[in-house]
Amino acid sequence: MSDYRKKMFRGAKIEDCILDFIDMDKELSRTLATADEQERQLLLGMSKAYRLIVNRLVREFDYFKGGDMVNTKVKDLISSLNRRASEAKEQSKNNVLDLVNGMYYDDIPEEAKKEIAKVPQELQRGLFEGMAIGYEKIVIDLELLLESTDNDKIAHIEKNLAKYKKIAEMLKNKFKEGEIDFRSGYIQGEMSAYQMIREEIQVVFRTELT
Repeated sequence: MSDYRKKMFRGAKIEDCILDFIDMDKELSRTLATADEQERQLLLGMSKAYRLIVNRLVREFDYFKGGDMVNTKVKDLISSLNRRASEAKEQSKNNVLDLVNGMYYDDIPEEAKKEIAKVPQELQRGLFEGMAIGYEKIVIDLELLLESTDNDKIAHIEKNLAKYKKIAEMLKNKFKEGEIDFRSGYIQGEMSAYQMIREEIQVVFRTELT
């Protein structure tokens, strides 16, 4: 492997080399469909070799600490959070009861609808605006992570997870039972955003996080 790297990958990024081998293996898989038996055995051997090289490079160079796979997941999260922030802002303008009365919520018990109807509009507005702001703040963190040239992006994600936990705890301490105004809703909304996204990030990066 050492000689192979010196000869073939001098100056190249390891993650690019890994992706090249993955692409070559995919191309072999397509060729297998039309190959005769002798060619098939040769291609299967090459495919196995490519996979062994990928596995070795991943282990040796800790590829999953950075690179295209992590960046792709971060981009997907950013897109999802931007959409959710937009939806939360829009929902803050409406009454939640109007939503649950829609066709997708016909199975909600009338008792639950009555309870929702008791929730003050200002509390609802604060809740969704707080969620939207929480999402937008997390998007900023993820965009900075995406632009970072640091090879160990997972370390940054772990730091963000710790930060989100701390922020959620701070917001929880600001919340007072019985308060039903805009401020109370806003605090609950932002707190829930950090809690939910922290859990989601742990699921999305479960194979990379230590």
